[in-house]
Amino acid sequence: MVDMGDLTGRVAIVTGGAGGIGRAVCETLAYHGAIVCPADMSVEICQPVVEAVEALGGTCYPVAMDVIELENVQRAFKEVNDKFGHIDILVNIAGILSGDKVHEVTPEHWDKMIDINLRGVHYCMQTAVPYMAANGGGSVVSVSSQAGQVGGWMGSVAYSASKGGILAMTKGYARQCQQYHIRFNDVAPGLIATPLTAARGDKPDGIPVGRLGTGQDIANAIYFLASDLSSFIDGATIDLNGGQFMRS
Repeated sequence: MVDMGDLTGRVAIVTGGAGGIGRAVCETLAYHGAIVCPADMSVEICQPVVEAVEALGGTCYPVAMDVIELENVQRAFKEVNDKFGHIDILVNIAGILSGDKVHEVTPEHWDKMIDINLRGVHYCMQTAVPYMAANGGGSVVSVSSQAGQVGGWMGSVAYSASKGGILAMTKGYARQCQQYHIRFNDVAPGLIATPLTAARGDKPDGIPVGRLGTGQDIANAIYFLASDLSSFIDGATIDLNGGQFMRS
């Protein structure tokens, strides 16, 4: 039987790859055979991820990328394609979070949130399409948020808007790129255990499974969507919230 979860030989770019979730995704994809390319503000901050992936016996090639600069994104994708000859997987994680209240949202705050969380994802998707199309297809997975579906609780309205935009944009790309055999999906995490949630003392109250989510929970879902295990899933959202938010 063919192992549809095997990613051997596939090249994956992971934006925000130096962060906690990015590292978990890089390690998980590498464990299943992918060549992982963590993309973040500098190559240097990706070194812990490189060491972790190499400790697993995997291949890791970090690239510097600022997702809000289109030319910078294009340069990074070209660098990866020139190095390995193809790009098969894109994972969009790079983003920022803010808890500003409605009356605190300045034009600068709004623009920064939309630029990084939404426009940056668009730039990466748009840049990935011709590379993946030339290689016969690929898989793109973006990280949205439960806040993009319900308006958020502690996140700002700008954050909720940016993450809701990812949900719509994913479907738009999926519809327009079907002829290239590129699948676009996203995950929508709820409350995830991070240094921020630990500092706030967040509890799993109201989460039916009885715990906060983890970076590995997100990585597992992203791996599924990136692999051929999900070959019949396109334009979809996987909710990762422990049952806190259930859609009809």
